[in-house]
Amino acid sequence: MTFEQIFKDVTDIYSRLFNHKAALQGLNQNFVKEFEEKRDETMSLSRTSEWVKDCTDRIYPSTQQGLEDIHQVKEAVEKASKSCQRIVQDETDKKMEWLEEQRARRLQEYTEFTQNNASARRQHADREFEVRADDLRKHYADLEAKLNQGAVGRVL
Repeated sequence: MTFEQIFKDVTDIYSRLFNHKAALQGLNQNFVKEFEEKRDETMSLSRTSEWVKDCTDRIYPSTQQGLEDIHQVKEAVEKASKSCQRIVQDETDKKMEWLEEQRARRLQEYTEFTQNNASARRQHADREFEVRADDLRKHYADLEAKLNQGAVGRVL
């Protein structure tokens, strides 16, 4: 074996034993890949943290204020609703009183109308009856008078 051959074999053995370039490159690539993944996770966590802080600092207080405003509006609406119900009840009571008064007035007018109208009709019917009765009496009196004249004229 020649010196060149020995040198080549030793270099080859040395490369195999001490040259871990490919393995190191793979390890480095895995490290960089994991680092980037962790970096993405860190960035995501950082954004989430900023979002939570924004929610805590800005959105939560405005939401809290909005809820307080809604509570105040609810109380105002309840007061207005109670006032409306009271007004409607008062109006209903007044309307019922008015209806009772009107009903009593109409009943009185009806009774007066029926009594006056009935008495007026009764008086009218009585007058008509008297007139017809007088007409019939006159008619029968005339017939009887004619009958008596005819009987007296035959007798004579």
